[in-house]
Amino acid sequence: MRRAFAPFAPDQLPPARARRFSGRCLGAALVLAGAFAPCVLHAQTPLPDPYDYDETVPAPKRATPLHWQTVELGKPGHRYKMPIYANRNLARDDLRDIKQVLIMIHGVKRDADRYYDTATGLLAQNPDRARDTLVLAPRFPGSIDSGFGGMAAWRKATWEEGEESIQAAGRPAPVTSFQVLDDLLRSLDDRKRLPALATIVLAGHSAGGQLVQRYAVLNNTDGPLRRDGLALRYVIANPSSYLYLTNERPRADGKGYAPYERGICPTYNQYKYGTDKLPPYARETDDTRLFIRYAARDVTYLLGGADNNPEHRLLDKTCGAEAQGATRLARGTAYVQYEYQLAARGAKPVPLHRNSFEVGGVGHDNKGMFGSVCGARALLGSDAQAGDRAAACDIIKPRGK
Repeated sequence: MRRAFAPFAPDQLPPARARRFSGRCLGAALVLAGAFAPCVLHAQTPLPDPYDYDETVPAPKRATPLHWQTVELGKPGHRYKMPIYANRNLARDDLRDIKQVLIMIHGVKRDADRYYDTATGLLAQNPDRARDTLVLAPRFPGSIDSGFGGMAAWRKATWEEGEESIQAAGRPAPVTSFQVLDDLLRSLDDRKRLPALATIVLAGHSAGGQLVQRYAVLNNTDGPLRRDGLALRYVIANPSSYLYLTNERPRADGKGYAPYERGICPTYNQYKYGTDKLPPYARETDDTRLFIRYAARDVTYLLGGADNNPEHRLLDKTCGAEAQGATRLARGTAYVQYEYQLAARGAKPVPLHRNSFEVGGVGHDNKGMFGSVCGARALLGSDAQAGDRAAACDIIKPRGK
């Protein structure tokens, strides 16, 4: 049964607050963003804003704040609100011409506005697509973020692995980030509001890539959407780690895969890195059936050729992640090859619906990844145009081929 598209009401993201300080030291320690400011005996020149290590080039300041809209999701009796950036007024606009929906999932900074900008920038390069593509960039608010009262919110980056929102006065009942994606996708399955819709693309970079990869493995919504005539494509870019579906990990000598040494990391195969202790959301828990189902789903991996810093400040350095490789590029390449090997095992190979690319010269940068030649095509289709300076891509093929 198709669900009615949830009602929306426009809202506005509060303007960013400037953080500056000056004056004389009074002998008391000033704590700001977790760091102690040094005590000095003379006036200080205000420090510049912290450098954004996630972006190659800092995004320009907007003349006016970007607006987000409030969407109400969930079943009757368990409704909740989420903030979403969109290129249409979801409450009032006629969406009957929409053929594709592009859902962009932000990284650990919860900067959904930048991911929205990346998507709309690509649409500017492809005006034909701009006329029939709806862009949605949901934000998973943090529990300390201001301006999102009454909405679902998460502690730190727990949303990236599908955990529940916090339970607190004034907030809706806890809901997992996986359920948010389920409810958002189901709200689009509405032929009265979106009669021409044929394709939904769910894309994430960094922490968003982690959420999308695990959701692509574990969700039970993909099949019903396809039966309703909606093709669902997952685009996963530069995540810090992956959900492995066996207890194998890349061998240190680079020669294939083998069970990891539990003496080094006893929890290496526990969720979110493996299938031990899967969350309650995962109704399918058999490793083999999970892989066969995931192999049949339309997944594109995008790996930054320069995302190879083992000391990147936002790289997951827990032992479960390091069992998968030293860098995001190494972990992603190993996982792509791992899937090829799993699919080829047995008397009857498993069909693997995959596209995998290394994006030349791009590091941990959502705009560079999605704006590359292969990134634009993954998001908007095989004939999409990238910018003049878009990075080139190399296909990651099975080893030995």
